[in-house]
Amino acid sequence: MSYLQALAVFIAVAEEKSFSAAAKKLSLTQPTVSFHIDGMERKFGCPLFVRTRRGAELTVYGRTLYDNTRDVQELLDRTERRIQDLCRGVAGQISIGAGTIPGEYILPPLLAAFLRDHPGVSINLVSGDSRSIYEQWQSGILPICVVGFLPPVDGAQTVWSDELVAVAAGRLRETMPRQLAPQELSRYSLVMRHASSSSRTAVAQALRQLGIQLEKCRVTLEVSGNEALKRAVQAGAGIGFISRRAVEAELAAGSLATVNIEGLSITRNFYALQRPNQELPLVTTLWTYLLTNSRETDYSVQRRTDNR
Repeated sequence: MSYLQALAVFIAVAEEKSFSAAAKKLSLTQPTVSFHIDGMERKFGCPLFVRTRRGAELTVYGRTLYDNTRDVQELLDRTERRIQDLCRGVAGQISIGAGTIPGEYILPPLLAAFLRDHPGVSINLVSGDSRSIYEQWQSGILPICVVGFLPPVDGAQTVWSDELVAVAAGRLRETMPRQLAPQELSRYSLVMRHASSSSRTAVAQALRQLGIQLEKCRVTLEVSGNEALKRAVQAGAGIGFISRRAVEAELAAGSLATVNIEGLSITRNFYALQRPNQELPLVTTLWTYLLTNSRETDYSVQRRTDNR
């Protein structure tokens, strides 16, 4: 075990480039850190660090050792977390439900990182309309959910912000004015999510504040998913409203372009809910992880304008 401890000390010094900083990171005294490094240098018969007034730099021998052992340390760390998970009961399968945007664009990379840290866990991610996801949470099917509207219950936690943008096919956008007045929307066909979609509700509320009733606009195509909406708009079906997260690649490629509508700004929050009285170790661990990792770029303060 002493060699593993010495290896952890060596890696800390290599990454911190300082004996004192490594000691602080590991909650050890500096003489203890020096003792471990001296022991490793005696074991290998060569210097691992060059001590300078600014700290410690790896020698060629130390670099070789670091490059070949840092993966070992990561494996040991994962193994330790795995054992701790088993001891605490953080293992098994868990379901989490989410509206289409968090379910398709936000949660997958976060859950992948969670699974790397908790290899004894498997997750069933259920993605769909926020209303149906919320109903499944209410009925007890889902212990955790993330939805695009503020649920009428206590305990909802705001986790992310989202910006909805109006988009059109690049070639259609070229025929439009640089900026549309809200009243000019009536001249164009609209592609919308279905009536129960939380994103459609957000669009309708924002338009209503500008004196526009969505019900009186020309909604010529309703779709159930973001991918279908993107494809329809790309094919020239009209103007669509969609989360910026869902069209970043298309905007960058030019197959879609934002449509600027005077006075229109559509933002919403995503809310996370945990079932009360379900404080099982796995549920609690995943819930805490989501809340801890919910800090990210707020799209509502990074609105991009059409450069046409």
